[in-house]
Amino acid sequence: MRSLHHALLGLAFAASTAEAQQEPPRRLDLAPDSTRPAAVEAARDTTGPRWASSQELRNRFVRDQTALGFGLYAPAFAVMVANDGVTGTAGYLVMAGGSFFAAAELSRRMRITEARHLLSTGMAIRGGGSALLIASQSGMDRKPAAAVTLLGGLAGTASGLGFGGGLTGGEAAATLFGHDLAWITAFGLTLAGDPDPFDSTGVDKTSSAVAWTAAGIGGYFAGRLYAGAVPHNVTVGDVQTLWLGATIGALGGGAAIASSSPSDETVALALLGSAWLGTIAAERTIVRRYDHTRSEGNLVALGGGAGAIMGMGIGVLIAGSADRGESMTLGFATAGAVAGVAMAERYLQPGRDAGRLAWLDRLTIRPGALAAAAARTPGRHALVQFTF
Repeated sequence: MRSLHHALLGLAFAASTAEAQQEPPRRLDLAPDSTRPAAVEAARDTTGPRWASSQELRNRFVRDQTALGFGLYAPAFAVMVANDGVTGTAGYLVMAGGSFFAAAELSRRMRITEARHLLSTGMAIRGGGSALLIASQSGMDRKPAAAVTLLGGLAGTASGLGFGGGLTGGEAAATLFGHDLAWITAFGLTLAGDPDPFDSTGVDKTSSAVAWTAAGIGGYFAGRLYAGAVPHNVTVGDVQTLWLGATIGALGGGAAIASSSPSDETVALALLGSAWLGTIAAERTIVRRYDHTRSEGNLVALGGGAGAIMGMGIGVLIAGSADRGESMTLGFATAGAVAGVAMAERYLQPGRDAGRLAWLDRLTIRPGALAAAAARTPGRHALVQFTF
């Protein structure tokens, strides 16, 4: 009994030490003791999908930020500081290498969750890309354009780390999806009014770029609102199926107009409208029913792609040189994609949607607290914790 008593005390002490290494979110504790040391009071629980952090997530964050350093930060910094080839090369090398050490140090000081990883990477790419687009469309000089691009990328990373602190991975993925869908919608509507928005006629180039960026920013909030307002759970894999639905919808819209010699405006509106219909169909038939993991979402997309390829082959064989061969081929491709998704779902059998019971993932029960309380260990020992 004495050895068991000591083992329980050691287990409780190890659990409290692990807690003390992180900073706590808002939570409700139900504990038998009202006293708690200040060091333990400042602890943050990192259990559950919303708050979980791991070495793997830290590694992914450092990896992706280093890749952004080589592909976004360093080129922009090199152009910004370059007076000749030597200074440009030196600037690139300094920023590219420094991005690794900056990301590693940041991951050591900040809790990197899946949401923070997704948003910091995704918003950096979108921020830098939007800044570069506006700068190029407005005719800005090379160095100011590079500075704006660098600031856009860094601001995107900082925003992702800030906004991702209280989100799940699915909520973060939905936020990025909302940006992209809103941006594509604004771009498609612009094409419907001006087939070439990048020339000097028609819609003003700078105004178009600003409008697309503004639509994307609004899409961030719309995507976050969607993930938080729907009665069902939204995972990263679910958001991947939304993209798949939009792609299949656009493929079907292309099949409807491919053989009718449509105008550019008709093509833009048909593809945009059908992509929205495909997104809504995927949300209602797949996302509401299941909770897909990231790997399951990839396999569902792979099944849809394989079905589309098979359908396209069948369409080519049947249509031959028929006048309406394009529509027939794309129609079979669309049908094959839908069948491929259905077969992939049947093969995977993903878990049922957690719905409103997803909050149980934020409920933590600590049996070790009973041992600590029984041993009369000083401090406050939480039996039940709910993170919100």
